[in-house]
Formats: sequence, structure tokens, C-alpha cells
Amino acid sequence: MSFHCSPATPHPVETLVHEPWTLAVKPFQVSPNTWYVAGQTWVGCYLIDTGDGLILIDTAIPESSYLLVDSIYRLGYKPTDIKKILISHAHFDHCGAAAEMKELTGAQMYMSKEDYVFMKSCPEETMIPDSGSHVQNFEPDEFYSEDKPVTLGNISIQTMLTPGHTIGCTSFFWKEKNPVNGEEYVVAMHGGVGANTMNDKYYATSKYLTPDLRQRFFDDAEKLKKIHVDIALPSHPNQIEIVDRAGQYTHESQPYLDDTIWADFLTERVRQVRELMK
Repeated sequence: MSFHCSPATPHPVETLVHEPWTLAVKPFQVSPNTWYVAGQTWVGCYLIDTGDGLILIDTAIPESSYLLVDSIYRLGYKPTDIKKILISHAHFDHCGAAAEMKELTGAQMYMSKEDYVFMKSCPEETMIPDSGSHVQNFEPDEFYSEDKPVTLGNISIQTMLTPGHTIGCTSFFWKEKNPVNGEEYVVAMHGGVGANTMNDKYYATSKYLTPDLRQRFFDDAEKLKKIHVDIALPSHPNQIEIVDRAGQYTHESQPYLDDTIWADFLTERVRQVRELMK
């Protein structure tokens, strides 16, 4: 596997609001302990089996939550097996169904303090879409701390503040062991790389985000490239193409294992943001 991305989904919110089944995809495994469970191909949601309960990363929007819940059941789990929910950033497409999933699971919910303030101060830039989604207000139970990993069972997730797309965008890094050969892999998901909020047109109208966040994104990308990542997961599956290998995972073949993808992915996202600066 080498890095490649694919075109973004056209009119994704309208599609998921009115015809979510047209973007439906069955859950599929991406690493020894992690599954893609969003149920749709626009926004990524991941389920990690820690051996002592599940961790869910992101929830997508309410209109596709039935696909998320169906994915959980298809894998043989129940929503109440989820003990922790991690929110990558405060945009409705990643946390619009957070309140619903918290109620269904009873899980502890985490997000960054920076994005909590952003969400409360600027709902028009975070939680109020213009395409009809019925997003739900929610309250986290805890804020991330880079000094305190999110730990459950045999999984310990190191969080890292990586602003740019939002002020509190958070990336995740954790290790998993292949039960067949004993190899250990570093798995990572960047919290958000969308250029749509890192351009001068957006900054001209934003009440909260400023161009210094774009420079922080550039600086952080160079640092992040130096982190060894074996399996890079996208917050939107077109940003790192993974759906094309859905259903092909085995512990022996590891179709998503490639330690060059992480740096190539970051390089491409920086290129896209810089392109909009011209």
C-alpha cells in the first residue's frame, strides 16, 4: 500500500441527511484492534477493542448514526460495550451525533478544552450546518491532557493538540500488537486537516480562527512527519484511501501497514493549504 487520496464526496451533508444509505459501507478492520465503523464513506469513525471495553473515535452526524450503530452490532458488539468516546474536533460532521452516542453507550466523552470553548463561543462555525442536519448539543466529561493518555484495557491513546482546521483539533496515537506474529504497530489519526478553514476567505469572516493557526498547522506538520506511524488512518476516508481495501484485512496480510503514508499524507495536506494561499 502506498499513499493515495481520492476526490471528496460531493454534497455530503445533503446526501447523508436525505439519502444516507447511498454512502453506506459495512464495517471493516484496519489494524489488529481497530475497525472502521462510520457506516458511511464521508466521515470516519473508528472502534478500538481494548480487551476491556471499546473506544469510539468520532460519531459523524445524527442522520448516519443508525449506520454507525448497525456497524457496531455487525461486529458482534453492543453500544454499551463502548466505554470512552473521543472527539477529534468541534465540527458537526465529527460530533453531531455525540449526544446520541453518549446516551446510547453511557461512555465517558473527551474533547479538547480549546475546541469546547470554540464550540460554545461560535456555534455558527462548529455546530450549525447549513444543509439540514439535526446536530445535537453535548457536554464532554473530560478534556484531553497530553500528560495523561486516554487508557482502557491494553490500549493507551496519546493525544496531541494539532490546531489549524480548528483551534483545538486533536490527533491520536496508540500502539497495537499483531496476535499472529507479535509485531507492534503505531496507529495514528490526525484530528483534522481540512483546508476549508485554513484560507484567507474563511479568516475574513471567522469570529474565532486566525491565520496564525495556519502557520501552526505548517509547523506542526513538520514535527508530526518525524513521528513513526505504521498505520495511518484518515478522519475522512478520501484523505487517505482505505475503503478500496475494505474487507481485505487479515493479521497475516496487513493491507493498511505502510510507514511511509503518514508523512506523505501530511505533505499533501500542507500542499493543498498552500495552494489556496496563492
